[in-house]
Amino acid sequence: MKNIGPLIINIDNTRLSDNEKSIIKHELIGGVILFTHNYSSKNQLTTLVNELKSIKDNLLITIDHEGGRIQRLIDNFTHLPSFEYISQIKNKKLKHEVAYSSGYIAGHELSEIGFDINFSPVVDLNHDKDNKLLKDRTFGNNSVDVIELANQYIIGCLSGGILPVLKHYPGHGRVSTDSHIEDCVSDVTFDELINTDIKPFQELVKNHQIPIMTNHIIYKEIDDYITTYSKKLLQEKIKSIFPTNSKICFISDDLEMHSAKFINGVEITCEERALLALNAGCRFVIATTMQNNMLIKQNLSYKYFLENYLTTNIIEHYEKNHDMMCDIVLAKKDLKHIDKYKISLENIINKHE
Repeated sequence: MKNIGPLIINIDNTRLSDNEKSIIKHELIGGVILFTHNYSSKNQLTTLVNELKSIKDNLLITIDHEGGRIQRLIDNFTHLPSFEYISQIKNKKLKHEVAYSSGYIAGHELSEIGFDINFSPVVDLNHDKDNKLLKDRTFGNNSVDVIELANQYIIGCLSGGILPVLKHYPGHGRVSTDSHIEDCVSDVTFDELINTDIKPFQELVKNHQIPIMTNHIIYKEIDDYITTYSKKLLQEKIKSIFPTNSKICFISDDLEMHSAKFINGVEITCEERALLALNAGCRFVIATTMQNNMLIKQNLSYKYFLENYLTTNIIEHYEKNHDMMCDIVLAKKDLKHIDKYKISLENIINKHE
């Protein structure tokens, strides 16, 4: 899918307002990310997704639906285990089976509604068990195990009809701070990263043409900018990191998170953030009002995006560069028997408990 605008934004309710319909038509809007507050029932969600796609047929409908504590849709959806839970299953065959089943069920249930992208799996190596951001969201701290389990999960997602996204490149496990609310700085070297944290990203894109989400960490031995704004990590070092696949589709984490909003303690504008990310090498940038709940309650997110992100300079950048932006290939649904995987998942969880 080509010629898709670079901005992925959120909406405020379970139904679209006229103002939201209007801005989604804008050429810069390429996707919508849905959250728990956008869901009341499967019928409602299906109607909402269909309405979104009727506005723009190539609009990407996205979500964070990992399992465990990060699963936006709960009622009438299979409650998926966390990645940490999966990693702790002792029998290797069962562990791989539940990783695949979790990906397949997530993919099937999401694609059935009309979702295109699931921002999952987390393939960070969790070096610090006290890391609150990554708690129970990772397959562990051993790159071999993470690669094996993530690979099974990804195959399941793709078979189920959803495009997964690897996150948070090049590894959020190097800090114990939370980029949603504070600055994140690491003194790890590039050589250390490429031999450890980058391995899962490196290996998994060899076999799967899937996007990668960037994190908002400053690796001060590599660059003064966070990864999302770093040409060094998103362009200059790409050939050495991904020698067989140098056209990686990078998607930024939310630009409204604290660690993306400041450079050297000075807050930068939304326009500056978006342009820094796009110029660094991000194909898509996520910008939501989830960090400012009052805008959502007042149904004013559309106004925030209109005033801060749909700017002349970002429009000009997109129109100048969109022909060179990487393509995104969505998953095709493999019509298998989902009941088999639901039963399998339930049996494995019951055995493990």
